Amino acid sequence: MTDDDILIIGAGIAGIAAGRALQARGYRVRILEARSRIGGRIHSEGGFDYGAHWIHGTEGNPLTNLARNLGLPLYFVGGDSSYTGSWERMHFAVGKDKDASIIAADRVADELDGIRAEGGANLSLADSFDQAVKRLGLSGAALEEARWHQTLIVREDCGTDADRLSASYWDEGYEVYGYGDSLFLGGFASLTKALGRDLAIDLNCEVTAIHHSRDGVEVETGKGHFRADKVIVTVPLGVLKAGSIVFDPALPAEKQAAINRLGFGTLAKLGLRFDTPFWPEQGYCFGLKAGRFDGPTIMVSNYAFTGKPDIVLLTGGSAGMRLEAMSEIDAVSQAMGHLRAEFGDSVPEPVAVCRTGWSLDPFARGSYAHVAVGSRPLDFAILGTPVGDTLFFAGEATSDSQWATAHGAYVSGLREAARISGDLAIMPPRNFTENRRWRDQLARASRFFNLRIAELPADQITARTELLCSCPAFAGINITELRLLATMFEERQLAAGEWLCHEGDSAEHAWLVMAGKLDVLHADSTTPVATLGPGSLSGEYGLFHEARRTASMRAKTKVTVLALDYPRFHRFLLTFPQASLALLKTLIERSA
Repeated sequence: MTDDDILIIGAGIAGIAAGRALQARGYRVRILEARSRIGGRIHSEGGFDYGAHWIHGTEGNPLTNLARNLGLPLYFVGGDSSYTGSWERMHFAVGKDKDASIIAADRVADELDGIRAEGGANLSLADSFDQAVKRLGLSGAALEEARWHQTLIVREDCGTDADRLSASYWDEGYEVYGYGDSLFLGGFASLTKALGRDLAIDLNCEVTAIHHSRDGVEVETGKGHFRADKVIVTVPLGVLKAGSIVFDPALPAEKQAAINRLGFGTLAKLGLRFDTPFWPEQGYCFGLKAGRFDGPTIMVSNYAFTGKPDIVLLTGGSAGMRLEAMSEIDAVSQAMGHLRAEFGDSVPEPVAVCRTGWSLDPFARGSYAHVAVGSRPLDFAILGTPVGDTLFFAGEATSDSQWATAHGAYVSGLREAARISGDLAIMPPRNFTENRRWRDQLARASRFFNLRIAELPADQITARTELLCSCPAFAGINITELRLLATMFEERQLAAGEWLCHEGDSAEHAWLVMAGKLDVLHADSTTPVATLGPGSLSGEYGLFHEARRTASMRAKTKVTVLALDYPRFHRFLLTFPQASLALLKTLIERSA
């Protein structure tokens, strides 16, 4: 029986970070690790990262600065830090029109935002997707393209299936750092190896029970009992869900309920080495679209920066669990079927194979956490809350803003070290982050703008932009931004005497008069109360609340109006907040 100040259960990056910080402040720390190695779900061997692979969001990420301080070389691979590989940087061997594919997915994502806003806390992403495509009337190729992208996000990014992921909360409050991901050239485990030096770590020491009270803790293991003043539990959520460790007394009901509600998924990897590349040598991330959905949708190539003809196939969720459970022969056979459907029958057999087994590992039972149907990100915070003054928790599943990431796990370990020591200087400098959902919306808006600019003649865009510049509602907005807004309108012609809308109609558009004159009339009146000419904006009030038209509008002369539906208008205002302020100023002035 050993006495220490702090016992830490698990030598993953959270446990090592906590131990390193506390030991530097004079605490006697011992880490108990069930495996024969350190790193937890970070494990690299033979150039293959079995677990954590990328630093997601290079600039601002605490792991980036940590790697630089430790002298560990990184390789920047790009991406948008929100998806596995990013849409625009992804290569599609099959399918000629990548833009059409992405736009189909974006349309569904926009509709999903609307469904989410309508409520339904227990709605799965699968249910929401079905609602979205039904509302949009998607079918055929467009439906399959949208489904492919959705599968990638859910399965290969979140590690689960769409029917298990919460539609309302799967990305609620999730923070991302700067654009672009990076790799450790020496493997991700080079980081945990460097951090773990000079720490007292007992390997092959599986914890079976933790007895905790105000007087301290006693931990039962296969190597005997250990005592300490406090304990930090950093085991994966999958281990907690399985009840592999007995807590005495039992965990508070609220914490146990959070453990039960949260999801813990799987991301399986199959690494294949070939004699020479059969894929475009400069490509990094490839979307596999020719095969069935039960196989991988992503292929990552290391050739461009290592010179080694290696690829990694990613498959998440239940498909990933099936991949890990099948024999190596069957796994490779399935993978080769997908690769040959994508790149042709001449794809050779691999000369070496590496594969993961996280879902079968009793010390992991999966890859990382997600917000399952019925749970919320608040559950991550509940899981991370200490029990009394002796039992503490860390790990990626205790981060309510960066779960499922190595950096989220790292910061959680520092968080508990700071909590125990009272030294807030342990925490890394706070760098600017963005909300993932917000970044996703901006990325979709940018793609839409670029597509529209490519579709409209330059003279039409110029004329519309000049009109917007003359409109008081857009005063002070940069002309470059107004040029983007100009692409979003749809032109409509009215003959003299034709009605544009009637009082009481549902308000779904804002209108900008481009040419001619519109009379504004109230019900049962033939006398106009106002006449709108070129540059006049009407109908924008309905964007901010459910509304109906408060007046009727009829063409006094031949009229050209530019119609902007509220979802597109909303997208523009999200992208350029200064436009929102300018419009708000105009609305207030009108109401005064």
